[in-house]
Amino acid sequence: MNVLEKYASNCGVKIRDPYVSTSYFPLKDKPYILLDNRCKFASNCYDLFADVMVYIEPVLKREGVSIFSFDQDDKNLIEGTQPFVGLFKKQEAYLIKHSKLVVASDNISNYFASAFNVPTIGLYSAYPAKCTEPLWGNTHISLESHRDGNLPAYGVGENPKTVNFIEPEKIANHIFKTLGLKDRINHKTFFIGDLYPTKVVEVIPDFFPSAGFMEHRALNLRMDYHFDEQKAISWMQNRKINLLTDKPVSLNLLKYFRKNIAQLTVSINENFTVEYLTAAKNTGVNVEIFCEKEDKIADIRFEFFDFEVNENIFKVKEDLESELPKLSKDTQFLSGKILLSENKKYSCYEAKKAKKELTSQPEAVYDTKDFWKELDHYRLINDL
Repeated sequence: MNVLEKYASNCGVKIRDPYVSTSYFPLKDKPYILLDNRCKFASNCYDLFADVMVYIEPVLKREGVSIFSFDQDDKNLIEGTQPFVGLFKKQEAYLIKHSKLVVASDNISNYFASAFNVPTIGLYSAYPAKCTEPLWGNTHISLESHRDGNLPAYGVGENPKTVNFIEPEKIANHIFKTLGLKDRINHKTFFIGDLYPTKVVEVIPDFFPSAGFMEHRALNLRMDYHFDEQKAISWMQNRKINLLTDKPVSLNLLKYFRKNIAQLTVSINENFTVEYLTAAKNTGVNVEIFCEKEDKIADIRFEFFDFEVNENIFKVKEDLESELPKLSKDTQFLSGKILLSENKKYSCYEAKKAKKELTSQPEAVYDTKDFWKELDHYRLINDL
């Protein structure tokens, strides 16, 4: 039962079309659509609007249609849109009333749009769409997450967020169709890694950063890819670092930069000793240990009895599980990571080895062990 039907039943009243007050807001005559990712429940805020924008921005620019967005604050803007923060509800209603389309998470913008008979696309996960979608008007489209076959969380926090299971190309195609455009995205996402929506910057310490570059930002420093303490020092200055290594890092370095090192992540092997790890923890740096080799983890845990040794944090190809049969030689991927090496950007370590620099376009899958380690950060795509 829809929540509005429940209220009407409990109050003994009939459902009528609502009246929504508006307040004038100056705008150019150019047509526009609205995106609204605000939501009462954080678990229903869609994290892949950046991917949707890659599809729709050039098409709508060609058609002379602007893209506006309602945003919670200045820190969570949808890149590529004209953002509006802190408007009164009547001003928002005015913008909605004069838009060509509203795309929103499960929030009040869907109700405003439906009341004005403005086409709207709602994204649902925290609650079933049938429970919270607008009942009036006939211009609303509900896109509901499949939730991997699970029940809705009903507002409880989720990990991973199931609203992100809604494919970006599905949203883009509904936008094109609703606007009467013939453009379509002719591929389908069959896997989205749990960490793909979280954009991560990783650095291989094989070059020195330019002055002020990404200062006061959080970075992953991959000393397991290239071990160079002198260059690593230059990256630790004025930045917050998660340092991942498979070789012992100088204890003096850890002591000096302990306030800049959020975590020392150790891929344990024969290079490490109990004495070294004890001294590393005594520097005040948070030390996390994992073992890549499943057949050795019992022996490692016995040898390093006083330390918590976690299982492998990296993935393997078989972790695709039921999606593995969909993998083919033509499968492409997008990465939620940006890997910096020798002052260039790459999507992953295998792309770096192949010297294929990062673009906004999908790349062919590198079917190697090192590539699949980062599966959690990938979005896998097949052409239709």
